[in-house]
Amino acid sequence: MSKEINLVWFRNDLRVGDNPALFYAAEQGTVIGIYLEAVQQRKSHDDAACKIGFINDTVKELRKQLNQLNIPLHSFKVSDYAESVEKLEQLAKQFNAKGIYFNNEYPLNEANRDKLAEKRLVEKGFEVKRFDGDIIIPPNSVSTGQGEPYKVFTPYKKAWIAFHKTQGTSPLLLPEKQDLKIDKQNDFDFAQDYRDDLWPAGEQAAQEKLKEFLPKAGYYKERRDIPAIKGTSMLSPYLAVGAISAKQCISSLLEWHDGDEEAFYKDTWLSEIIWREFYRQIIIDNPDISKHKVFKSDAKEVWNGEQELFNLWSQGKTGFPLIDAAMRQLLQTGWMHNRLRMNVAMFLNKLCLIDWRQGEAFFMRHLIDGDFASNNGGWQWCSSTGADGAPYFRIMSPITQSQRFDPEGKFIRKLIPELESLSDKDIHFPSREQREKLGYPQPIIDYKEARKRALELLS
Repeated sequence: MSKEINLVWFRNDLRVGDNPALFYAAEQGTVIGIYLEAVQQRKSHDDAACKIGFINDTVKELRKQLNQLNIPLHSFKVSDYAESVEKLEQLAKQFNAKGIYFNNEYPLNEANRDKLAEKRLVEKGFEVKRFDGDIIIPPNSVSTGQGEPYKVFTPYKKAWIAFHKTQGTSPLLLPEKQDLKIDKQNDFDFAQDYRDDLWPAGEQAAQEKLKEFLPKAGYYKERRDIPAIKGTSMLSPYLAVGAISAKQCISSLLEWHDGDEEAFYKDTWLSEIIWREFYRQIIIDNPDISKHKVFKSDAKEVWNGEQELFNLWSQGKTGFPLIDAAMRQLLQTGWMHNRLRMNVAMFLNKLCLIDWRQGEAFFMRHLIDGDFASNNGGWQWCSSTGADGAPYFRIMSPITQSQRFDPEGKFIRKLIPELESLSDKDIHFPSREQREKLGYPQPIIDYKEARKRALELLS
């Protein structure tokens, strides 16, 4: 007797390991994988071309992994999320499927799409099974003593750790190889250029990145803020598309700590992953954030800066070497060091008084690891409008930050070679004469005056 057919709808979970939708669908029957690329929806969401290219190649790598388990993966072009639902219903009928399995996504448009898909499919007689494969602990697992969602990270982290200690969240294994002959698979190609030398696509590449990073995890706290060295995991693009899961990351981290839970729960990299969980919970609790609303209802929005400042910032022509080096890194690679993301965000928002939403959208249009929850959370944190945001008076000095985190100017020299002849002292803020001689722009703002103005407006 043949097994029932279950469709697995892949989205931002492009992996075989620790994939709840895939694992449980395979337990209940024969699996057929589906991927739908909503091309117009991507444009409206400002997804970067490099991210789209990375996703395309990750889908192809996923197909190879699935085929080894005799699971086909069909990919199709659709216009938007509404058409995604229509296409999924059509495919469920075509394959005579019993169930449709997928892992939840949490931004508002994605959540609404999933509700519509479930409603339409159930009405047509299909079973729908949904899982939380993008986060470590289920949504709404922790709350304050008053039963309210957390708005501040530190108590959220404490509650998160307490929950994790009692519940445990081990990654799921691979599904078993199924007995199915794979015929021709529909393959929609949506290739775009990206730095595949830095981020080769696929689950195997993600696991290799993780293995490469773990021996350095003990130095992460000290090295993560230094852009001139490889002090971070570089896993963010893989997490963004789901080529690796957060559960897999922390499970490997615990193993690296030899099961020492005390050391594990104090680990700085774990704390960064919990920030990722926190920002996802924030958009679940506050769906209006997906509509460009601020988290803090009483936040001051005083963004009246000149558009030309944004234009120069976006080209890496601010005249502040650390800011320009960071922006060049983004434009050249599709990625920016996390410390520098805070530096350039505060520079644009608080010193140039440009609406953080412009910076948020610019990042999404250029980041290979563009992730709505984390990107929005980061920009709102820097602008003091978000959950547990920086206090209004915290404004990172682009010169002091440069001197502190790139003291010898190694990062600046790599990205701004026209300044490489300057001394370690001068490279952080060259003189007018040095700029003219080397062809480097004059500063677009007076830092002290800009800081004074920002504090007056935001206080």
